[in-house]
This record gives sequence, structure tokens and C-alpha cells, in this order.
Amino acid sequence: MSNRHRHRDDREEYGRGGYRDRTASAGYRGNGGERDYYRQGGGGGGRGRGGGDYGPRPQQQRRYQSSFVGQKRGREEAEAVDPKKQFVRRLMRLGEPGPLSEGDKTTAGDTVEKTIDNALWAFKQEIKHQTENLVDIVLEAAVSCSHKTLHYALLLGLLHGENPDWVSSFIGAAGQRFERELQAGEVVGPRLLLRLFACLTHTSVLHSNDVLGLMERTVDVAMKQATAGADPSGLTWQPWCDQLVYAVLGALVWGGARLKAAASDEHEALMQKVQQYMDARLTQESVELRPMYGANDATDAVAASDSGGAGFLGQLWHAVQVLRQEPQTLQQQEDIDPNDPDAPQHHDDPEPPLQQLEIQGIPMQLVTAYVNKLKGQAVELPPISLPDAVPGVEFDAAQLGLVGRAEVAIKLQGRYPARGGMRILESQYTDGSRGALERFIAEEMIIDLLAAFDAHRVELAQMLCSGLPLPYDYSGLLCETLFAQLLRLPHPRLTPVAFSALIAHTALLRPAFPRYLAGSVRQLYLRLQFLAPELAGRLADVLAHFISNMSFRWPWDKYRMGLAQPPGGPQRTFLIAVLHDLVKLTSWDHQLLLQETPAEFLALLGDQPGFVGLPMPLPYPPPAAPPAGLPAVQQLQLQQQQGGGGTDGQGEVQQVPEARDEGGDEQMTEADGSAAAAGDSTVHEQDAAAGSAAGTDEAMQHIEQQQQQQQSEAGPSLRQQAGGDAAMAEADAGQQEQQQPEVQDPEMLWAGKLLGVMQSRPPPEYKPLTYEQVIEWIDKQEMAQQLGSPAAHLRAVIRAVLAAGSKSCSHCYVLIERYSPYLLKLMEQLDEEQQQQQQQHEEGAEQVKSGQQMVLDTLG
Repeated sequence: MSNRHRHRDDREEYGRGGYRDRTASAGYRGNGGERDYYRQGGGGGGRGRGGGDYGPRPQQQRRYQSSFVGQKRGREEAEAVDPKKQFVRRLMRLGEPGPLSEGDKTTAGDTVEKTIDNALWAFKQEIKHQTENLVDIVLEAAVSCSHKTLHYALLLGLLHGENPDWVSSFIGAAGQRFERELQAGEVVGPRLLLRLFACLTHTSVLHSNDVLGLMERTVDVAMKQATAGADPSGLTWQPWCDQLVYAVLGALVWGGARLKAAASDEHEALMQKVQQYMDARLTQESVELRPMYGANDATDAVAASDSGGAGFLGQLWHAVQVLRQEPQTLQQQEDIDPNDPDAPQHHDDPEPPLQQLEIQGIPMQLVTAYVNKLKGQAVELPPISLPDAVPGVEFDAAQLGLVGRAEVAIKLQGRYPARGGMRILESQYTDGSRGALERFIAEEMIIDLLAAFDAHRVELAQMLCSGLPLPYDYSGLLCETLFAQLLRLPHPRLTPVAFSALIAHTALLRPAFPRYLAGSVRQLYLRLQFLAPELAGRLADVLAHFISNMSFRWPWDKYRMGLAQPPGGPQRTFLIAVLHDLVKLTSWDHQLLLQETPAEFLALLGDQPGFVGLPMPLPYPPPAAPPAGLPAVQQLQLQQQQGGGGTDGQGEVQQVPEARDEGGDEQMTEADGSAAAAGDSTVHEQDAAAGSAAGTDEAMQHIEQQQQQQQSEAGPSLRQQAGGDAAMAEADAGQQEQQQPEVQDPEMLWAGKLLGVMQSRPPPEYKPLTYEQVIEWIDKQEMAQQLGSPAAHLRAVIRAVLAAGSKSCSHCYVLIERYSPYLLKLMEQLDEEQQQQQQQHEEGAEQVKSGQQMVLDTLG
């Protein structure tokens, strides 16, 4: 073996655990005779480059040179790369040129073909080193990234020519997973695996007859349930059978005309059986799942939707009819020159043109580019058993009563919900001149990604915006599909908050998306009088999140028709819901909300609501009482040295009522308290003067003189108010009652104390107390024993938590989440007490009953 081939083999063994790079162990030193691939010098171990043409890799050379800057002796440790994770990234980025990830500078390839070649090389390395669970990794990638099913089929086809044994084991594992999941009642995985089987016929891995035979058996299972006649309503079997036929039709679309050309007789027999099932199914449309209660006119496509219910299968079957066309006839029709006057005309020919069969979303040109390398011998599908009855239904529908059938029907509808679908925009903005199968393929890619990557919102948005193999602008279709899944009945595919985050990310990644989003919202806004109220609420929630993410900018002028409606109008109610959601996300006085929203729309909010029944915070830590017998001035100085009795939530000193001097001037302390409650600036100046003159007798006398002068000035006015102005006294009493409601209520009093602890920033650190410190304060104060019952304790804590989070919804959410463990603990204690009381009550009732029985026995 030459050195060139030897180094190439060594280079393919990249570092991980058991298969390290053998040449990397020699470093940069010569080894006597052979030169090292990563060695900088030429032959014989010298520094010159004349002995060979294998210098260091550019990336490694840059790392080696940069290691001299700010490092010791150039010993930079390169980050270890896990080849298994890198292989998974290659599978996920198959067909997408560019880097594998943001943190990894390794590129997937410069072209689509290069990404496949690089993935194939990495694939062979994983097989060579017997990576664990490699079959499961590839299967999971084929199911999760189902929009690249043909890419994975091509990758397996290229590998099949070099390693047919591994591909055969993969087909066996895929067949077992198909059987296992279908027997368990799952339909998503088997549907995607059946699609993969259909694509593997294009790459010479599977026989077309075997795949069509599996599809035909699947339709036979559905047909058996449809013709059994056990349930005349069809609700106990049709949801399951529709899913089976849906999987077959989807695989036929991915198989395309090539699958028909390979086995035309079997293909036509399958189509006839599907036609028989479509005629036998009882429910052709799910009227109860219509999102609209009416329509603007007879041609309104939005109102005709049934959320992808039973009507979707009929629409898909109508679109699949194009696959029944003969390829030869289509080829002849393609060769006809439309400009030739002597050419035969086919005005009355109902057959569709050839371009309707060319689905752009399925990149068959990739298979054509590698057709010379796909020369492996096709393998057979393993034996796969299909369920005879509906999985999860233990009894025959004929033996069940009306209630039993209803329970089974509800169970099946929950297990197999509607696919979701709604026509919102005009077809020119979503479909263009493309056929129905193009729309079906694009929608399938979007919906499958939503189901597979719902927990990874950023990656999901990136895949939806730039990862789909669609060679046209699909922004309008993407927007319509997302809104259709949001407005699906009875439940959306994801939560409204998840759709809000996804739509916001998509609007940032695709510049054309916001235009279609505004158009979709506008079309739904004009049909609010027919839209279900539940769906209008979802739309308002998502729209509010989107507006808040876009700096509160929205074309409000196009929605002024709702302002002219009377209260209760659909558009007016929708606008109020959006504005209230915006307030919940921010606050009533948010600056951007007030600036970007017109005043006419803000008027729909009405007056800002107040909070009733929440406690007022009491100061924490409580002020220390001054020693008895001190003059009033020394009491004031002592309280100022103590920080005014505590701090508020912002760390500022709070004013607290002063302790009355037994031998001092009570009128002066009352005047000082009144001035402090009113926030008089004169008192703050006196406080500052007292602080600066503390320690000298002259300054103390000066302060006493000023306070006595203030007392003499405030005394007549106070006496005048007390003697002649009863209304002012009532107002003062009402204000004090408003500031501290229900002071005599123990629950409210303890809630105020706890609220003060939550909002306090005690010295010397002036930081908020942690959750553990607050709970420690509750236990130290014996709050539960003071209130007397777990119910009162729970109500007091709930009041304090709600009052602490009353600033906004986000504050309330954070505080409830923070104190939820303690609230749950109190609820458990309350349940235990109630159970004990119930048990005592039952024991007492039993004793009374036994006593009565004893009396009756005695009398008898």
C-alpha cells in the first residue's frame, strides 16, 4: 500500500474513545522512514517540505500558530469532537449546504450533493467502528426529519451498494418498528415509515411489489372494519381506518409515477381498493369541527373547512387521482407542440398535464444525479403482521350499548384528532399555479415538523424557514398552515403561547412572512361574526404576543370598523381582548403601549381596575421602641439612627409612628406624626438638621425650639379642624381605613406582616429576602398557631402572595411559582385536617347510631 492510501485510511479514523487518529499520536516529529501526515516537515523527519507533499491541514496549522499567542509553549488543547453527535448533525442537515451548527465550524457541504457525499463517508465510518444504536439513530432521523425522507432513502441506497448486510438489518428493524407501533395504535410513526418504504423503491433498496402489497394489506384492514356493519354510525372504527388509508395515500404521493411504472397492475389494484373504502366510509365531512358558523357567500373557502377532519381524506383522494394517469400517454402529451396547428388537440381530454405529476417538494432530481451509483440488489420486506381490530377497543362494537359506543368514539377522537386545515388566504398567495399535491406535500412537511420539534422552538423556526426542500417561496402557505393548526378544533396542535413564540421567530427569519400574517389576521377579523368564540380567543392571545414582540407596532387603522360597533360587537370584543392581553403582558402604564396604540383604541380598555381585599405591607424589620422616659427629641434622634423603623421595597427609609413619651409633650408628638403622614417637606428638613446637629446641646435646643414653634403653629389649626370641620375628620378616617383595611381582621393583619417581609430589603445588605428566609420567618413567628387553623393560615399567605404580585401578570406568575411548594404544603395540611374532621364526624355519627340501636334493643 502506498503512503498516500495509507494516510488516507488513517485520516478516516477520527478521534473518539476506541478509534483515535493513529497519526495524531506521533505529533509533529519524524518517525525515521515514513512521514507523518500531520508532520510539518518533509521526508526523513526534517523541517524541509521537499520530502513529501503532505503538510499540515490549514485549520490545524492556524490553531498551532495561534497557540503561540498568549499560551505556554504552544500547547493548545483542541476541543474534543464527538463523531457520533457530528454524524447526527449531518443527518439533520442532509441536503442543506453550510455549517453543521453555529458552534461547529465543520461544514455539511458546499452543495446538496456534497452534503450527501460527506454524510455517506461519515455513515461508513460509524458502521466501521460499530457505533451503538446506529440503526435506531437513522430510524429516528427518518421519522423526525420526515421532510428529508427522500434524502435518507438516497443515502441508504448509496450505502446499499457497498454494505447490503447493514441495510438489510436496517430494513428489518424498520419493519419491526412499523409493526410494533401499529399494533399499539400509533399512526404517526407507521405513516412516516411507510413513506420511507415508498421512497426506498426509487433507490433500488426495496421491491415495488412488496411495498404495494403492504399498502394493499393496510387498506384491507380498514375495509374489513368498514364492511363489518358492527357500528352503523362509524364512530367506533372510522377514525382509525381513516388514518390507515391516509398513510397509504401519503406514501403513494411520495412514490409518484415511478412506483406506478414499476408495478402498474398492483398500483391499479390498490387504487381500486382505496376507492371501495372511500365509498364505504360513512362520515364524509366533520361538520362539528367547522371553525365557522356561517359564510359570507357560497364561495367562501374559509367556512367550508372542517379542521382537517373527515373531509380531508376525500380531498386527498381527489388529488391522488392524478397518479392513475398512464406515463406513456403523459409522455406523448408532453411531446406535442402546442404551437403546431397540425398537432392533435385535446380540448376534451380530462387527463391532467404532465407537470401536475412533477412534485417540486420531492427532489427526484437527486435520485437522477446518483442513478449510476444505485445498483444494489433490492431486498425483501420482512413479514409484517397488521392488527385485525381497532387497537385499544377490547369489545366488539355490536356488543356495546349506546353509552359504550359513545365512550369508544370519544376515546378514538382524542387519540386520532383532526389533521387541521383551513383556507384563509386566496390561492394565489399560497398555492400559485401549483397543484393540490404540491400543497399536500408542503403542509405535511410543516405539520410533521411541528409535531417532532415542538420542544425546540428556535430550531423549529429555522427548519420551517430555511430547511424545507421547497424551491419556491412558501411564506404564504407557511403562515396559513400555522394559523390553521392554531385554530384547529377541538384543540390546537400546540399551545397558543408556543405558536406565539414560533410566529415571532418566523417573522424575524422570513422577511415576507409578516405581510401574509397581517393578511391572515385581517381575513379572520372580517369573519369574526362567524368564527367560533374559542378560536377568536386563541387568535387574540397570539396577536397580542406578536404585537408585544414587534415593539407594539401594528396597523391599527385597518381595524377601525370595530370602534363603530356597539358594545358586544364581534370586532369590538376582539379588539378589547387583544388590548387586555397586551396589558397583561406589560402593564397599564407601559410607555410603548401608550405611544404606539391610538387613543381611540386605548379608550376601549376603560378605567384601570383597582385591587380590593389586598393587605397593606407593614414595615419589616419592626422598629425598636425607645427607652421610656427619654425626651421627644432624643426619641426622634434614636429612631433616625435606627433607619426610620425599616425600609420599603426599594430600600428607602419608611416613616413609622413614634412611641409616645410618658413624661414628654404629647401634643408635639401628635403634630410630628401628622406632619410625617402628610409628607410635609418641613419635617424632612428638620430631620436633616437633627442629624447634622446631633451630639451638641446647642443643636438639640435649636431643634426643640423649632419643633415647639411648629407645634404652636399647627396647634390652632388642629383645634379648629377638631372643633368645626367634621367632614375633614371623616375624610382622614376614610383615608386611614383605605390605607390599612380590616386592621382588626387577624388574617389581614398577618397578611400585611408577611407582605412587608416579602417586599423588604433589610440592612445591612439591603437585598430582598429569599424564599427560605421568608418561610423561616413564618415558622419563627408561629403564624399558623397565631391564626388558629390551616384554612386561615392558607388564606393569609395567598393574600400576601397576590398582593406582592399585583403589579403585573408576570410578577404574579413569578411569585405564585416561587411560593407554590409552600402553598401546596398548606393545602395538604388543610386536606388532612378536613379528613380528620370528617372521620371524627363519621365516628360520632356511628356512636349515635349505635346508642340509638342500644336504646331500641332495650325497649324492645
